[in-house]
Amino acid sequence: MVVNGVTHIELPGRFCDSLQEPEVALPCFVAGPENRLTVAAFQRLMDPDPLDSSLAFFNPFVLVGPTGSGKSHLARGICRKYHLLFGDEGVAYFTAIDFARQLQTAREEAGLEVFRDRLSNVSLLIVEDLQKLPEREFVQRELRDLIELLVSAERIVLITSQQSPSTMLQQEVGLCDRLASGLTIQLRPPSFPARQEILQMAAGSYAVSLNSQQLESIAKSVDGPAPQLLRALAKVKLDCCHDLDASQLGEPIRLKQIIAVVARYFSITQAALCSPNRRKSLVHARAVVVHLARKLTDLSYTQIGQGLGRRDHTTIMQAHRNIRQLLADDPAIQQSLDQLQRILTAP
Repeated sequence: MVVNGVTHIELPGRFCDSLQEPEVALPCFVAGPENRLTVAAFQRLMDPDPLDSSLAFFNPFVLVGPTGSGKSHLARGICRKYHLLFGDEGVAYFTAIDFARQLQTAREEAGLEVFRDRLSNVSLLIVEDLQKLPEREFVQRELRDLIELLVSAERIVLITSQQSPSTMLQQEVGLCDRLASGLTIQLRPPSFPARQEILQMAAGSYAVSLNSQQLESIAKSVDGPAPQLLRALAKVKLDCCHDLDASQLGEPIRLKQIIAVVARYFSITQAALCSPNRRKSLVHARAVVVHLARKLTDLSYTQIGQGLGRRDHTTIMQAHRNIRQLLADDPAIQQSLDQLQRILTAP
């Protein structure tokens, strides 16, 4: 449906547990005329027709845009759709860093052929944040060959990046050329009508009641992508809470408090917790910080990442997904989280 030039790309519900993001997530991608090409391409991708040769002609698809433009929102929507159609074995989703890490592990553990075979049979390959792919020749060559194999077999390849293939000077020429041969889609910032629609949809999730004049005012004052609009809406919600009796409100929990409490709990230093060190115990402790910060504060993944040693938001999201998976299998982790939450929320 198109209203005032604004189209919705409907995205399936959260069927892949590993991809669930606990933010206020819109059930669709809201696109104004500025993202007309995105709509045309993704509507076909969301309903793949084996007789539609245009998908194969434009494959691979490269989605380009700055942080917050909706690349991951669209990529995960496509992932969930194909997961419904083809099951776990039919979909492979990676960040570029994770792809390189798993590839290297497979190589070191003599499992490279198994890794290749598994990926060669998927119906959809998604690699996010390609600009972060390590500059190792082996990694880039493997990704290039995998893309070539899948495209030749008419399997869908979707790449997201902050840079277009033609400007990725740090990447192998063959990889860039292969990506450039497909369809590069540049995500544009939402126009005023699109921003209004995003705010209208998100207001329901935030339980914020706004009239049309208020929505228009926010849409005019925030000329940015959806995350900026959602932060503005969250601020409106907080402002509404200021009318409450201050005695009913506890002191807000800060990220620094969470980091300090988690560091003491795991007998590590705060400096180590925020350092680049990827020792297993530190990775787990950081994931605990992320989980508690998302539960006890209004901080975004980007803000949490900044407080945890300037990590990017995709790394923080992955940490959150990992600990939620562990919670399902290990009751002791839930007990630890409950204990930490009691410490943080105690009067």
